[in-house]
Amino acid sequence: MYVITAPTSTIGRLIVDDLLDRGEKPRLVTRDASRLAPGVRERAEIVEGSHGDEAVVDRACADAEAVFWLAPDDGDAPSTDAAYVDFTRPAARAFARHGVRRVVAVTALGRGTRLAEHAGVVTSSRAMCDLIAASGVNFRAVACPSFMHNLLNHVRSIRSRACSP
Repeated sequence: MYVITAPTSTIGRLIVDDLLDRGEKPRLVTRDASRLAPGVRERAEIVEGSHGDEAVVDRACADAEAVFWLAPDDGDAPSTDAAYVDFTRPAARAFARHGVRRVVAVTALGRGTRLAEHAGVVTSSRAMCDLIAASGVNFRAVACPSFMHNLLNHVRSIRSRACSP
């Protein structure tokens, strides 16, 4: 069983479509199943709720072989560690508890750089990956430099913190 988190995201949608095209019936963790295309809902197993919720991710990982992990971009989180590490903590426990064999996660570039320990989202994203890897799963991180469309999620936060002229 393949579990896909954030199946309505840009990346998640592509992975779901690929699995469905190959005849797989993935398990999709989504906050709102009505946002999935009707053809997807009919051909996938749905676990509704936040994949940051212990009970939801526990249900999703039962009998799972592999998980695609994507922490949702949360510009309203109190910190980047809350958005990435704390959000992922229940999943790391579920991966170990259910014997999930493989996890692939989306992360940010920056590991091994001079400022990696003081780089906000990069630092927290790295810590999220370390947490997943420590769960004992075979883990791969897909490191992307940035997704410009994600910046739009932070407009309100940037605007509220911007200096006045």
